[in-house]
Amino acid sequence: MNAIEERIANVLSTQLRLDRSVLGSDVTFESVDLDSLVLVEFALLLGDEFGIEIDDGDLTKEMTLRDTAELVTAKGAVL
Repeated sequence: MNAIEERIANVLSTQLRLDRSVLGSDVTFESVDLDSLVLVEFALLLGDEFGIEIDDGDLTKEMTLRDTAELVTAKGAVL
């Protein structure tokens, strides 16, 4: 995992209490049981973490950590 993926995984494990050992680059949000309401909360948490704005619907259950890292990078995330 790259540095942005690590930060995303850290948000998932610390803020949403997911088991860190199951979070890899290719894990989908659906496979770790994140529903649409949790994805909205997750988008807000990522916005705070990276200093960006993630719109409703930008995150989907089919996305992976890698996909999310690409999204936050495209939105101007600061390391």
